[in-house]
Amino acid sequence: MSKIKITGGVDVGNGYVKAALKGDKLDKFDIPSGVALVTSASDLPTPNTAAAEVTGGDFYNELDLQFNSPLVHTTHRYLFGRRALRAQTPRFEEFDVVSGISKAEQSLTKVLVLGLFAGKAIRDYVATHGALPQGQLDVEARVALALPIDEYREHRVTFAESFKAGTHLVTVNNFETAVSVRIEFVDVQVAAEGASAQFAIRQLGVDLANSMIEDVRSHGQALEGITGQDIFDARSTVGIDIGEGTVNFPVYSDGKFNGDASRTFDKGYGTVLNNSLTPLSRAKLAFNSRKALADYLLSTPSALKRAEHAKVTAIVAEQAELFSEQVAEEFRKIMAEVGRDTEVVYVFGGGSGSVRSSLHPKLLEVIPEGIPVLFLDPRYSRHLNREGLLIAATMVADQAVPAAGKRSASEKKAA
Repeated sequence: MSKIKITGGVDVGNGYVKAALKGDKLDKFDIPSGVALVTSASDLPTPNTAAAEVTGGDFYNELDLQFNSPLVHTTHRYLFGRRALRAQTPRFEEFDVVSGISKAEQSLTKVLVLGLFAGKAIRDYVATHGALPQGQLDVEARVALALPIDEYREHRVTFAESFKAGTHLVTVNNFETAVSVRIEFVDVQVAAEGASAQFAIRQLGVDLANSMIEDVRSHGQALEGITGQDIFDARSTVGIDIGEGTVNFPVYSDGKFNGDASRTFDKGYGTVLNNSLTPLSRAKLAFNSRKALADYLLSTPSALKRAEHAKVTAIVAEQAELFSEQVAEEFRKIMAEVGRDTEVVYVFGGGSGSVRSSLHPKLLEVIPEGIPVLFLDPRYSRHLNREGLLIAATMVADQAVPAAGKRSASEKKAA
């Protein structure tokens, strides 16, 4: 059986994995950044005959996997996504955002990346053949990943090499017949979080810049005489990427990533949610976790629950105000270094929309008058890192194809 080729951009966040995997077709999806470890699956295995139906659905949120890899040090079964959240097990593994251990050093990162590539291989095979494979699937993988800027400086080389060292065997246990997927990474790109998002912004072009200008003008910043083309042509920019666990500040100077000025703030929107739990409990509005609170805030309350929802929102807004002050202070330090040259400030990431009302006016107090502060639409801003990573991985894959062709031709000529 020939190798299955899969190229992916995988943004492994502290709260969610945002992935784009391209094989026979392109899959874009989110799953929670956590796994449940079990000694045996609690559910009965799905009949092999239902493979097409199951893999054609929300398969990545239902994966049941085991690993034989130098990157994974247990032989337990790992349940992914929403299935992991439903699982009756005391062992739920999520990212450690307290001790300062890099994502590059946590095995969960590797588990999630390997598992999603294995799921993609099964999904594409079944879509093409209508049934599970009779033997092992071999995957040639290319991936672009991201690390927080401070971790990128220290770990980017060893992080990439860890995936490329040897091969990785993943057993998919979702069906009556277990399926083995052997993965070999032939290329691993590692970018700084936020920098990959700004790369995607560049690729999306002038139309995106025009929509951002319209949005910022509707929020009171006039930007007289500035066009979308002006924004697109800017070569010295600062990004503010608000994630759940961190805020990254990628700086571009004269079109190049400025690693010296870029930095990571080790708090994110998850800090706002965590800090809201205690005052909410005192107000007799207790939530079990920050994820439960986040889901509640996104819900639309009924008429009977509007007053309660408004009270919860107000308490969270108080914490968002404090968090925004801290982000603005970090931003002030960066502008002290590069403010004279900065042309545009971009704000994006999963938490950006939730803190806009408190953060935007504070940023305007810091920047010189006339520099645009552009908040990207929340509908797509949380996925920008993923989009940039996929573009980067695809560009390298496309360059490898003609190179391979040239080698083949020269070998034929020598023969």
